[in-house]
Order: sequence, then C-alpha cells, then structure tokens
Amino acid sequence: MSRNQLLTPMFVEDSDTGIVIAGLRRYNLFTTVFFLGRQRRLLAEFVAAAGIAPGQRTLDIGCGPGKLVRASGVATGPSGTAVGVDPSAIAVDDNRRRDRAAHHRYEQAPAQELPFDDGEFDVVTCTFVMHHIPAQHRTAAIAEMWRVLRPGGRLLLADASLTPRARRVLSPFFGGGNPFADADIRHYTDQLRATGFTELDFTQSKYQTGILTARKPR
Repeated sequence: MSRNQLLTPMFVEDSDTGIVIAGLRRYNLFTTVFFLGRQRRLLAEFVAAAGIAPGQRTLDIGCGPGKLVRASGVATGPSGTAVGVDPSAIAVDDNRRRDRAAHHRYEQAPAQELPFDDGEFDVVTCTFVMHHIPAQHRTAAIAEMWRVLRPGGRLLLADASLTPRARRVLSPFFGGGNPFADADIRHYTDQLRATGFTELDFTQSKYQTGILTARKPR
C-alpha cells in the first residue's frame, strides 16, 4: 500500500446520508486489524445467524467492499440472489467491477431510501452500519428494512462490541477517543419491536461483535 493510499480518508461524512466509505484500501486494512484476520469466520457466523439458505433473496445494507454479499451469495447459490446497497459510489463501482457472479448485484442508495420493492427479500443484513446513519434517519432505515422484507423474513443487525483494551488499540485509526460509543446494536431493540419485529435475540460474538436478529411475522 502506498503512502498516498494510507493518507486517503477512510470515511467522509455527509449530514444527510451519513458516514460513507471513501478509501476502500484503508477500510480493508482496518477490518483486517480489527478482526485479527478472522473476518471470514465472522462472515460465516453472520450467514448462519441470519439463516441464509439456497434459493433465498438477500440484501446487505451498507455493503461496503461487498464481503458479506459474496458470503451470502455462496449460501444462496445461483438459484438465489445476493444484493448489496451502499451510499458510497466508490464502493458500489468497485464491487460491480470485481464481482462477476451472475446472482450478485450492487446498488447505490442510503439505508433510509432503499430502491427495492415491498417484500423483495427473504433476509436483510446490516452490519457495522447503524451508527454511521444520521440519528434522525435511523427510524426510517429500520422502517425500510421492514418494508423490503417478506412476511416471515429475517433481519440481522451487527456492530462492534469491544473490550476496553480493544478500544484503546483501535481508537488511533479514528483520531483518538471512543469511536464505538454509539455502536451497541441493542440500542435498536425497542425500535425493532415498535416496528413490528418479533423473536429478537442478541448474541455476543467472540469476534468483538454484537449480533441482533429478528423476524418479520407472517
């Protein structure tokens, strides 16, 4: 990685869209450090927790470099569809260029304005994204997740759940402080229930991540 790539900002912030990936190389470096090279295991844990199965239609909101889209696509197989949506044009363009799987696709949009039909997906995932969405749009984002899920569909939200030591190690990537103060995914439990989601279940992954799953009733 060149010096210029290291100096490229990882994110840029827009007051309406939220925090958007600007530097994919630096972002991928950060995630490698964050997960100690075990991100594939965490992705497999997400796929299992979401119950993704062959033939299903999945949507990953805030897909970034598309790793969960591709892991979901392996689980759905070519008879299903794995879709990623992200507000970052850089991320969407990179995924479209690199990912040639016929049953994968990528769209550009924020979480609160999803360009998909009602009930289009069997599974919706949104990982390490909710705290990047402007606070005033998070309720709308959850409403959109509900809208695009079919009755009986499953939702998986996940975000960082760090030990104090891990926060000290990782905070320099974000200029100091505690960048994960707003990341506890359990903050959204009441909103999910108010929207109509049931069967809420929280799991603490050993990979410094909290996982919250829910279902849209039939």
